Amino acid sequence: MLEHPGGSLTEQTEISVREGIITGRYAPGDRLRERELSEGLGVSRVPVREALRNLEFQGFVTILPRRGAIVREMTAQDVTELFDLRSALEPLAASTAALRCSEGYAHEGLDRAMDNAQAATESADAQTILLANSEFHTELVSAARHQMLADAMAPVLARTRWLFAQTADRSANLQMHEHHQIYNSIRSGQPQLASAYMLAHVESGRLPSLEAIAKV
Repeated sequence: MLEHPGGSLTEQTEISVREGIITGRYAPGDRLRERELSEGLGVSRVPVREALRNLEFQGFVTILPRRGAIVREMTAQDVTELFDLRSALEPLAASTAALRCSEGYAHEGLDRAMDNAQAATESADAQTILLANSEFHTELVSAARHQMLADAMAPVLARTRWLFAQTADRSANLQMHEHHQIYNSIRSGQPQLASAYMLAHVESGRLPSLEAIAKV
């Protein structure tokens, strides 16, 4: 059954299937049969079909003639393009969030996300760390108060979480240190420093991700 209330049936279905892909319930190469999804989620085939089309556009599935939807396998080219986008957009989000802070716009969601990421790191639980770190990046984009940037970043952040769910093997403590650098520069209202720290943070994950995806 649907576990994500709010929004249309298509949106709820899309979220549920996407979360299933990200968490590995539907593995790369798996077929996503409309009838099975419809019965499992308790919805008709119409929202399932529309959700699968949306997920194809977002890069999570491929829809093939006579075979239907199949969970995509992330390639090295996918990883490269994803990091290209992150390197362009996330430093902008960080610098804009810092600018908003300097203008007096506090974002409590980012403060909570930073605390949650710290607690997750101390717990040493890989899934908790993944979720908390993803929350940090999501709240950072929200802190920028830039709607078009948020719209552009939504699928990028989702695919980043999917990638890291498959390949996460970077030091949690190192990531936490980098998050603190980004967070502190935002909260102190230093746009250029926030942008530089974010770019370094994103790029430090490019090569390890490419190496890890080659082993999947």
